[in-house]
Amino acid sequence: MKRKTIPAVITLMMIFAASVFAESGDGEESPFTLKLQTDFAYYTHTDRQTGGTHFAPITGPYEGPDLRTILDASYKFNTPLGENFLLKDANVVLTGGIELTPITLRPKVSVEFTPVPFLVFKAGASVGLGWNIGDVKGLCELDEITFDYENLSTFSHPYYDLWASATFQFDTGALIPGDWTHVVMLASYTTTYSAIAGLDSDAIYIWQNSKNKVRGLSYEFQGILAYQMPLVLYRAGLMYKMNGYYDGSNYGIYDDNFDGTFAEISISPLAQLKFGEKDELAVLVDFSSRRSFDAEISKESESLLRNTLGREWFFKRLALSWTHRFI
Repeated sequence: MKRKTIPAVITLMMIFAASVFAESGDGEESPFTLKLQTDFAYYTHTDRQTGGTHFAPITGPYEGPDLRTILDASYKFNTPLGENFLLKDANVVLTGGIELTPITLRPKVSVEFTPVPFLVFKAGASVGLGWNIGDVKGLCELDEITFDYENLSTFSHPYYDLWASATFQFDTGALIPGDWTHVVMLASYTTTYSAIAGLDSDAIYIWQNSKNKVRGLSYEFQGILAYQMPLVLYRAGLMYKMNGYYDGSNYGIYDDNFDGTFAEISISPLAQLKFGEKDELAVLVDFSSRRSFDAEISKESESLLRNTLGREWFFKRLALSWTHRFI
């Protein structure tokens, strides 16, 4: 496992984009869907550089891998709001699933409402259990005296989150018929409240090997612009992501120098391949950004004590997401 697991929102966005714009097959569609999603990422190593905004080159071929699998079951209810062509396919989808990584186990539930084809509202929640395997940390709390992360009890400190999102989606193929007329556009905004139960409100923690996290509201904006083709490589494009906390005071005394509202940004070329009716593979090449500090750090927790001066861009990972649909 890498220092940070693949953000679930990226892999879900891949599958969501694929399902939203997939062309309808012949015959009546089943309201029940069962699918297995497996994500893998390979990270290269990039040494941090100090100073203002800059690009940091790769300094090592290997930093670590990432692995997770998610089993989802969904049921769709048709809820037509009228005979108008925009409203007649309105629906509600209920989804339950379970996510497993080598260091966490997390059940999830969500509800999705699509009133018109180009707009989707979604909300969900999850509760997760984490554990630690050597240097790979699923659940820890920062000791603010030693600035080391200490292991937490799996069952005494479950992770939980609540989230809601709105997504706008459009395919030019809806206006210009043809196999080669599909330019896909998707924009999504998500608000999430996340925390570890049993910790103080200002505690700093690790969840899924992701360090320097805090309790509070965060946001994430994502956009996809892609071209769709009647080939095995059926979609290629670009994804943009920006995420951060709404309130920097979640970091308490560290906010002024650490910049608690700093927004991480990723720009990622992507490709999606379809193998038959039930299997898809998404490939993501991720160029990301993180805080740049005024001094070197020997461990991630020390960054809370440094002054944020700008943004450091770097090549983050190559990510693969394979989905098999059983039903």
